[in-house]
Order: sequence, then C-alpha cells, then structure tokens
Amino acid sequence: MKLTDWQTTDNVFIKNFDKTSLLAQWDKLHQGDLQSKPDEQTIDAWLAFHNGHYHQAAKLALSAGPAALPVLLRTIVAYTDYICEDEKTSISLLAEAYQHAENLLEECNDHNAIFTTALCIGRYAQNISIVKALKKGLGNKVKSLLTQTLEAEPNHGEAHIALAMYHAEIIDKVGSMLGGLTYGASADEARKHIKKGLEAASSPINLIEAGNAYLLLDGEEKGMSKAIKLYKQAAKSKALDCLQAMDIDFAIDQIE
Repeated sequence: MKLTDWQTTDNVFIKNFDKTSLLAQWDKLHQGDLQSKPDEQTIDAWLAFHNGHYHQAAKLALSAGPAALPVLLRTIVAYTDYICEDEKTSISLLAEAYQHAENLLEECNDHNAIFTTALCIGRYAQNISIVKALKKGLGNKVKSLLTQTLEAEPNHGEAHIALAMYHAEIIDKVGSMLGGLTYGASADEARKHIKKGLEAASSPINLIEAGNAYLLLDGEEKGMSKAIKLYKQAAKSKALDCLQAMDIDFAIDQIE
C-alpha cells in the first residue's frame, strides 16, 4: 500500500484532540457507526485520524494490524475523498486498501471492519464508474458486506445510508427492472434505509449521502429540493472532527 508522498490536510480543518478529549467525545463522533472505544494498540491511529493527520494515521493503523483496519480504511477514504488530487493514485489506494481488508476480515471481530471494507469498495466503484464495478462483481460484494454489518449492528446509521446508495446507484445506472432482477435493487428499500440511517445518526456525511441518494432516486427535478434541504442541514452542523469539517465544507459548496 502506497503510503508515501501523501498530501497534507488544509490547516483550517485540522483539530487538536488529545487522548483524553478524544475519548470524551467518542460516542458523539461515532454515533453513525457505533465503533467501540479504542485500546492502546489503536488509539494513536484514531487520534491522528480525527485530528486530520491522515498520512500519520494510515501508517500507525497499518503497523497496528487487523485491529486497526476500520481506522486504516476510513483514513484512506477520507484522504481520497477530499485531499488526494490525483485520480489514478486515489483508485490505486482504494483498490489496495479493500484487497488488503478482504485478506484480514477473518481476523477482525468488528462490525466496522466489515463496514469500512464495503465503504472502500464503494468509493473505488464510484471512482472507476458504477457500471465497470458491477461488471467486476463488486456490487454484490458491497451489498453482502453491508448486510452483514446491519445483521451485526442494526442501528448502524452509516451502513443504512450506504445500502440506500447501493440501491439508488444501481437503479440510476441500469434501471429499476434490470437492477431489481439482477442485483436486488429497490427504490423502496433505498428510501427505507435513508429513513433508518438518518434516524440513527443525522451526521453531516449521512445527510449529504442521503441527499445524493434522493437525487439518484427522484432525478434532478424532483430530487433536488430534497437534496438541498439535507445539504443545508449538513452545512449548519457543528464539526466534531477534521473529516466532519470537510464534509460540512463540501455541503456548503453544494448549496452555493
């Protein structure tokens, strides 16, 4: 996994947690994924992640082994979403990350190891195009991993929203009939998961992704008003960590 020459996060988004303040805010920070509090093996990686020092977080997580898989994958998704400016590098990083994760999942007793693997595959799919990803069989992988996540933790808000996006993106790309017959995609299921996801956690990223899902499900004419309402809600949120600060900045851009 290429962990050299990473770009740094803009200082405006950087946070200054120490271990004590991070643990004090942990439940709020992880309302959307219900991640258990870190132990001594993984806390340094999580601290670097939440503060926005992604290169450091990735190196620490990689050296910490399977227990740090969720923070490693979250770090790579955050970096490729908002900081890395080279598309080929992002695609390569995401591919290496999810393949690395698949090799370690049997060693990880953590629903978020499963979820973040799905998240990483999903971002890779979006980068190469959903149609190409479906041809590679990645759609079924994502659906299976998200289903496993929700079986282990039914109140996982981010997994509900991610599963809504799975349904919405497939319907948008191949249509409701083919999407339903081939991939089990359903607009009704997408809407149910959006509702459950936002009830579990109305975090900036969940609000943004829910808006994106409505755009895909309802089209720009009908879906835009729903999406803008959710983007505005995200834009008014208080950033708890570096990633949320970047999510909020993105939401503000969407409504300006």
